[in-house]
Amino acid sequence: MQYYALILNRTFVVSVDAMGISGTVCRGLTGVEGGDSLTRYITAQLAVHGDLNDPNSYIGHTSIRPSRANFALSHADITSVIFNPKKKWGMGPYPHDGRVIVETSTRRREFIILGKQSGREIAERLCADVRSFKPEPLSGST
Repeated sequence: MQYYALILNRTFVVSVDAMGISGTVCRGLTGVEGGDSLTRYITAQLAVHGDLNDPNSYIGHTSIRPSRANFALSHADITSVIFNPKKKWGMGPYPHDGRVIVETSTRRREFIILGKQSGREIAERLCADVRSFKPEPLSGST
């Protein structure tokens, strides 16, 4: 998942191949159910249903679709991959294992690792060069 426009989010299916990393939007806005009956009705449409530890549960009912937000990054363009073990504020009940930040010379993308996945392992696998992997210190993580 990736936050954009301050409070909105996009959820991607991300794949890695010999050419690079690509992401395809697989879910629109995601929210947490709650509040009075009207609020619960509205937020139920945004909530993820199913096993929240299963990353496949986050693929929306509209499924994978074309979007301007889809992306492709060549391995050659990636300057670093950073694992940040700190939980992302505002994630409510959604289990996540920190964030993986992928940097190029022109852009920084931060991905929240949803469900039962290892953000550290994902970051390590994304590194073509081990020297570009920069784990942030574990102190102060929550």
